[in-house]
Amino acid sequence: MPTIKEVRTQYPQYDDMSDRQLADALHSKFYSDMPHADFDAKIGMGQEAPQRGGQHLSYEDGAAMLDREERLSGVNGATGAALTGMLDGVPIAGLVLLGAAQRGAAGVSSLINGDDYATNLKEAQALTETAQDQHPYVTTGANVVGAVGGTLPMIAAAPAAFGGGGANLLVRSAAALGSGAALGGADQAVRSGGDIDAIKSGIYWGGGTGVVGPAAGKVVGAGARALVDRLKLGKVAKAAGTRASTVAKLAKAIMGDGMDETAMRARLGDLGPQGMIADLGPNLQGQAGALASMPGRAQEIMRSALDTRNTGANARIGAAVDDSMGRNVIPSEIQGNIAANQRAVGPAYGQAFENAPRYDMTPIADDIDLSVSRLRGPAQTALRRVRGMLNIEGTEQLSADPSVMFQTRQAIDGMLTGEVDPKVINALSEVRQQLDDGLTRAVPRIKEADASYAELARQSDALTRGQTVLDHGRTAPRPAELAREFEQGALPQGRQIGPSAAPLRLRQGARAEVDRILGSNANDVAKLNNLIKSEGDWNRDRLATLFGQDRANRLFQVLDNERTFAGTRQAVMMNSETARRQAHRAELGGDGDPNFTRNAFAAGGLSGTARATGVKAADKILNMIVGGRREAANASLAEAMVTNRAAMVDALAKAQRSGGNPALVDALTKSILLGSGTTGAR
Repeated sequence: MPTIKEVRTQYPQYDDMSDRQLADALHSKFYSDMPHADFDAKIGMGQEAPQRGGQHLSYEDGAAMLDREERLSGVNGATGAALTGMLDGVPIAGLVLLGAAQRGAAGVSSLINGDDYATNLKEAQALTETAQDQHPYVTTGANVVGAVGGTLPMIAAAPAAFGGGGANLLVRSAAALGSGAALGGADQAVRSGGDIDAIKSGIYWGGGTGVVGPAAGKVVGAGARALVDRLKLGKVAKAAGTRASTVAKLAKAIMGDGMDETAMRARLGDLGPQGMIADLGPNLQGQAGALASMPGRAQEIMRSALDTRNTGANARIGAAVDDSMGRNVIPSEIQGNIAANQRAVGPAYGQAFENAPRYDMTPIADDIDLSVSRLRGPAQTALRRVRGMLNIEGTEQLSADPSVMFQTRQAIDGMLTGEVDPKVINALSEVRQQLDDGLTRAVPRIKEADASYAELARQSDALTRGQTVLDHGRTAPRPAELAREFEQGALPQGRQIGPSAAPLRLRQGARAEVDRILGSNANDVAKLNNLIKSEGDWNRDRLATLFGQDRANRLFQVLDNERTFAGTRQAVMMNSETARRQAHRAELGGDGDPNFTRNAFAAGGLSGTARATGVKAADKILNMIVGGRREAANASLAEAMVTNRAAMVDALAKAQRSGGNPALVDALTKSILLGSGTTGAR
């Protein structure tokens, strides 16, 4: 309890009252339950002290004083204590802010009541002191709030200086120790006017509360994060129509497979509508395998979904091939049509030779005889045969009939088919060209028939060639070679008008080969991938040349997806058969110990048997209680894993974004600690 002198020092506005008047007023207002004599003794009224003179306090002044005291001890006083306490609590700048507020209030009061500024400023300061003394708890709390408000922006602006960032806890604690000590010392230096002891106190308090800030922020942040994540997880799970535990387990498995939100969405997008969350990685497939091996609804959901998807694999691949490469054709039927068209060209040759004039083939025969005299071996033999074909049948006389040149040219084409000796090929080709030039001069219209026949022959060759473009042997064309063949194949030859159909026949041949591969390996997606895709990118490039890059990419994406689907089914179902049988056998009682009673009795006699039997019964009861909940949770997990619904994917994405201490919580925790430290040092 302050003495009367201390009261006068603290409240100079009561200088116009005598000590007795002031003591009586204080006793009546605040200490009426204490005997007056005891009160006087405590505040020093019993000591001899010079009495203040002056006028007696008027009734109006006394009433005003008591009214002010009453107001400051109520709601208005608490509000004033809170407001001034917050300003005063701001580290370093608190006194300046409080003084500015008091000066502003004094200036406004001078405008209102006409009193001089100094008197009003003195009154404002006295009101601040009275309100804070009347409400010490409000003032202390407001000081902390002000300190938090003052330090929070600093921590947010420079988190590393206050123990934030990615360094280890020791380094961050050391940084927070230094910044807290500096803040506390500076605050006390300003408030105390440079008092050394006060500055030391500020350093101790600021450093002490600062050093624990990073650890406290981590602990509080972890709790806040857990609470926020739990609430968020429940909300997103509800939006997806599933359980929070389901979303949590799947999100954890996906992150364990090294996939973030972007990778997850991209992968499911590539897999298409048949893709499942279970396809995303080995952790998810491990969970799916466990569900597929446990008796119950989850097993039925998992196995049924994978079997149904597997049944449609061939249809999906066939549809993708049709979409990318066009409808299937049967090569033999195409070849039959080409041969029929070639036969139809025959009459054109007959018409060309009608009324054809005789032609002197002597230069051609002389050139062949010269070559025969120089050549030896198979090339000589071949040319000798050709020279004999130019004679009139049964004689050694050279024919002048242009049709003989035509038939000889046709015979040379037959001889060239299957020939591998380069000398023979070169010799026959030169003679064929001579005969062809002679026919052009002798029978000009023959080139029109030749063009039609040659185009059909090119188409036949292209169809056969197309069936080899996906081969892996030495005869298969390289991508660059096929690209040249495809480009040149469209160019017209001879007197042909318009582009050739050879590129179309190349595509049809490749399409037929893919259909053959599909038919031979329909139930082996992995082998199908190897046959169509091969090692490297050659087949992708070849198909891109024939059908376009986009179509080739779509086909290969479907094949990749189907291989993924087959791999998921293999990992989930085929590898869990032993575990599945064991689980079902245990459920049916097949794994029970036939010597349970004997072993229990041997271990503990009758009491041991009773105890073991009781424990076993308790286990069964507990399993019955929690079994239903566990089965429902497993069914929920299975349903989520065999889908790729947008709502479920969104829920998993949001769950992956959880984690990490909220920055605001961490900064706020440190601010509260530092605020409390700077306040405690005052």
